[in-house]
Amino acid sequence: MVVVLAATVILCGLVAGRVWSSARSWFSSRQQLVGSFVYRLPPEDTPYMRWIENTKASRPTFSGLLIQDVRTQPLRPWPQMGIDGLYIQMADYQIVDGWILEIPPGGSTTPQRHLFEAGVYYLGGPGHTILQQEGRPPQRVDWKYRSLFSIPLNVRYQHFNDSDRPVRLVAVTSFPYVMNSTDSVPFVFENCFEFRDRYDGEPDFATRSGRAQKNRTEANLLDDAVVSELDDHEVRGPGATNMHWSMAGNTMVDLHASEIPARIYKRAHRHSSDAFILLLSGEGYSLTWPEGRYEERIRVNWQEGTLFVPPIYWYHQHLNPGAVPARYLAINASMLVRRLGLRFYDQIEQDLPQIAREFDAEVARRSSTATR
Repeated sequence: MVVVLAATVILCGLVAGRVWSSARSWFSSRQQLVGSFVYRLPPEDTPYMRWIENTKASRPTFSGLLIQDVRTQPLRPWPQMGIDGLYIQMADYQIVDGWILEIPPGGSTTPQRHLFEAGVYYLGGPGHTILQQEGRPPQRVDWKYRSLFSIPLNVRYQHFNDSDRPVRLVAVTSFPYVMNSTDSVPFVFENCFEFRDRYDGEPDFATRSGRAQKNRTEANLLDDAVVSELDDHEVRGPGATNMHWSMAGNTMVDLHASEIPARIYKRAHRHSSDAFILLLSGEGYSLTWPEGRYEERIRVNWQEGTLFVPPIYWYHQHLNPGAVPARYLAINASMLVRRLGLRFYDQIEQDLPQIAREFDAEVARRSSTATR
């Protein structure tokens, strides 16, 4: 069993490495063509990149486009968190980043407080998080496997594992944006300002919920993101559904889930905001490519636990050739980018014919395998 697991981890690492190396040459170009006559200059000497360089010796880091399975991805001690973990720097993103943390049985993270938002998905449980607003009694928020939660901005918090098995969590944060905006580590991590309009220790903080509008719900804790209700969203394709959750007064990080029906794929689209995509259920694949260069596409095969990102303003398309629906969680900064007037979005309404051919062949292959 140990040999099989080790082989699986090595294989996943090789696959992730190939995906990253196939895009690395594109990223190495200082000037990137991302659309017809549209060039993007990736930021290099920024406060965030200087922080990356100055702190690289104190934290384990993953850089790339794909983690095949966050549940088995090797972790290392992360002193700042007090447990094993991995800092995730995806593509050349400078708005959002990610963490994978593993809390041992009966263990906890070290207390944290920071001036950036964090959306958290739990891959085990039960457990709980203690929120400590200054001058208020500590508040306990209970979570379990597949719960989704967002840490209130600049509130001291600590995660606890109440189970007898290790619990992993995946967090996506707006730290790169805040760091680039303020250029001050003490301001980000030692700021005492309290956002009481977002969180003030209200007894019903974790339980209150209400529909804000179609495809958007206000809920500070989602009990189970895999079975939660989604609304129709057929602008992305027949049978497509999704839901955005406004959590803890977020203004930077947006959390939403989308579901793809069996043997259906969503329309290809692209946008100017970073997006971490975490698969919650199902098996399928996604494609991503720069405009006009579909032959250079990157394919990501996914299942529960796969985490990947499309490079900024690359088209990406999610395809479910399987016999059951597939759901994924997308955490990005679309609200923030929109408020800055920099949210660009484009969708291909007429699918490329080769996409349909490849998808039909994949459906036929899986159907044939299932009937043997």
